[in-house]
Amino acid sequence: MLHLQPLTLAATEDTPEVSFSASEGLFRLKGRSLPENAWQFYQPLIEWTRAYCAAIQQDTRIELHMDYFNSSSGRYLFEILTIMELESRDKSRFHVHWYAEAEDELMIEKGEELQGLLDLAFTIEKV
Repeated sequence: MLHLQPLTLAATEDTPEVSFSASEGLFRLKGRSLPENAWQFYQPLIEWTRAYCAAIQQDTRIELHMDYFNSSSGRYLFEILTIMELESRDKSRFHVHWYAEAEDELMIEKGEELQGLLDLAFTIEKV
């Protein structure tokens, strides 16, 4: 397994908390995502995901606890998940957990949209 350093970023008012750990097989994004320059924020996450997928040997848990994300953030979230789907040797090792407040219909719908577009194990968990 490639020894990738964990990628961690604290949440800000406009960006989610990021916790990507190769050793734990865990990708976690939590919070709001509406950065002024979404590409600048998501590019390192995308590069890290590509490196991880090239070397994956373990089950991986993707936890998405998004309160809100704008359309450009949604594009890059989808890109990260698509990389997992297309570039990994064994996509069955990826398990997406989409967390949404039970009354947040918009975020539940966003999770359902992603679930319908991706060939990954995908669970929507209402909290």
